[in-house]
Amino acid sequence: MTEELPSPEADTSEPSTLISLEQLEQLDAAVSAAERVACLQTALGVQHYPANARASVWVDFCFGVLNFARDDAQLSPDKSLCLLTLAHDLYAFSTQPLAVLETESTSTELAPSPPDEKITTDATVEIVAPTAAIASPAGTADAYPSVEAAYNQFREKILAASGVPTSSIRSPSQQQSTVEAPLPPISPCTPFSTTEVAQIVTFFTSTFFRHLRAYQFLSRVARQSVVRETPLSVETPLPPAALATATLQTQ
Repeated sequence: MTEELPSPEADTSEPSTLISLEQLEQLDAAVSAAERVACLQTALGVQHYPANARASVWVDFCFGVLNFARDDAQLSPDKSLCLLTLAHDLYAFSTQPLAVLETESTSTELAPSPPDEKITTDATVEIVAPTAAIASPAGTADAYPSVEAAYNQFREKILAASGVPTSSIRSPSQQQSTVEAPLPPISPCTPFSTTEVAQIVTFFTSTFFRHLRAYQFLSRVARQSVVRETPLSVETPLPPAALATATLQTQ
């Protein structure tokens, strides 16, 4: 049974974001950074932030994206939600093993681009794929997406959020050999401008892609469990004596 994709004309509902606009307003209204992190934990549904390393790193990553959107790029609230959702999707894609991605993904397969490939979206903006320092081992069960594959995912999402069709950046051979499904809108916000795209690309290149191997290592290595044995004293009551052996005591 094949799943039918909804047509863009029929689907007029706004795409969902990682957190709601009300939660973002509560987060911005917080006074200190600790309160903002606590609000973000509540919005993301994280309950074990101090004890779970994976959850704490994910929350810190989302917190950094929101700080960049508000302080550095000065994005509007709807664009901040769009960027946060984009960052979460990129993080989830990059930290999932390839075996999981192949079984769960029903979309078009992404082909890694050369490290020196340049994609021009405007006269003043160029999206340049970062050079991978270490290649992902191919054919292993715990292999993760390479830097090039993760950057291709990021590139398509940021171009879609900027109103640039992804088919325009594919080569003619890729367009002929690949049947591309229509991409749903990534956000109800207005498209990112060229200046905002340049800031976002610089931010992700200098932060997320620089530490991508660390994120993948954290997802690949299982957490160590500590077993502690604590003696516990349990008092068992004595069995009651038979009623026939009972004696009457005078007061």
